[in-house]
Amino acid sequence: MKIRQDQLGQTLSQGLASCYLVSGDDPLLLMEACDEIRAAVKHQGIEERELFHAESGFEWRNLLEEASAMSLFASRRLLELRIPNGKPSDKGSAIKELAENPSPDNVFLIICPRLDAKTQKTAWYKAVEKHGVVLPIWPIDRQQYPGWLKRRLQIAGLQAEPAAVAALAHQTEGNLLAAVQEIEKLRMQGIEMVTEEIVQEATGDSSRFDAFGLADACLLGKLGEANRMLGHLKAEGNEPIMILGAITRKIRQLIMLKNCSGAQQLAEGFKQQFIWPKQQQPYKSALQRLSQKELHRALRTAEATDLAAKGSGDDPWLLLAQLIVILSGQTDNIFTLT
Repeated sequence: MKIRQDQLGQTLSQGLASCYLVSGDDPLLLMEACDEIRAAVKHQGIEERELFHAESGFEWRNLLEEASAMSLFASRRLLELRIPNGKPSDKGSAIKELAENPSPDNVFLIICPRLDAKTQKTAWYKAVEKHGVVLPIWPIDRQQYPGWLKRRLQIAGLQAEPAAVAALAHQTEGNLLAAVQEIEKLRMQGIEMVTEEIVQEATGDSSRFDAFGLADACLLGKLGEANRMLGHLKAEGNEPIMILGAITRKIRQLIMLKNCSGAQQLAEGFKQQFIWPKQQQPYKSALQRLSQKELHRALRTAEATDLAAKGSGDDPWLLLAQLIVILSGQTDNIFTLT
């Protein structure tokens, strides 16, 4: 069955399904939904977790063999499969088999980016939808955003004036991770009532280094600024995978927007990608400067960086630096595109 994110808690309270498919492009919402499923699985006494990354060259038979194998340490396991491009290289036959013939010893969690209409018509997707739970994660739209911020403030134990919520919405403009960071900063200050003035003071530092500022610097072609930000983030102890998430999302959005021809199609593309007016200028700059070839090179480099961050042996910081060069549009001076 297919559910909304606000139905996940109730669905999990009714018992675990054998299979879950969570898809979406917002890193925070995707992470939180998966964490909720993992917590429910753990609550049922399932402690062991096996992680699979379906990258290029992934051996699907290994997944099937692991799914049918008995665990030496636990009676039940969580098998977590991550598919970065959302397109199983075996055309989904392994997933279809596991969904249609679930093992009582396993809970199967599949994590993908947002899946297009064509993928949702495939046999493997329909098998998961029929025998398990499908949860598409949709971005928070402009009308929902203030309400979402208010709930997040309440979860953090904060009360906020309406003007403060409006100010926070204006400052963060739909950037959920940035909003959560700002709310955590407010919580750490021990403030009982958040006012507009407090929000303005807390979020007014435009020199703040974060992954989203880094991504925007890349899109604007500011290579020097992007490199300084990357160095600062590394020095602060940030994980490469967290920085990569913000950049990869923008690359995927740019690839979709590159197909738009004319101002009207581009405006509709921005709307479909949930990119607000305040956020659009870096995208417009990148679209004028970068070709589809460069964007796909950036995506491949992002995938290699993801593998490096997970232990492939390459240096993820070096690959992040290369990714910044590509997105800044200055690759001709560094290396030749293939």
